[in-house]
Amino acid sequence: MSKIMIAVDFSSYSTSVVAAGMELAKSTKSSVVLLSILDKVGELIPSIEGGSASSEEWENRVQDVATRLSVIAESYDDISVSVSAIIGDPKKDILEQTIEQDIQTLVVGTHGRTGLDHLLVGSTAEFVIRHSTIPVLVVPYKQTKH
Repeated sequence: MSKIMIAVDFSSYSTSVVAAGMELAKSTKSSVVLLSILDKVGELIPSIEGGSASSEEWENRVQDVATRLSVIAESYDDISVSVSAIIGDPKKDILEQTIEQDIQTLVVGTHGRTGLDHLLVGSTAEFVIRHSTIPVLVVPYKQTKH
């Protein structure tokens, strides 16, 4: 059975990315890995006492993200879904996880939490597209017109 990895950053349109990946998994009878990478540099978690976050605070954050991923996974009971939440560099670790977990297809969104609507593709998505050794499905950001 093939495996699809869906990179989730909990941005405003992660739901669309997950839906597209799950639709692909269903149509190809693939299992899914929902992956979220906490960027230690990009997600500065302030310590309660000020300064940088402790390793315990980071582990709590990883647990929270894993729980959120599990909630998403449970809503797709007709697909075999596992979850993975790690601390790292999203650009590099998404690619490393595709190798470590023997993934055949990767699903990412064009834009992440930074938005940057003026860019065609966000920096993480662009890096992954350029360096991936497996097919990458890029789900476009759909902005509603006002």
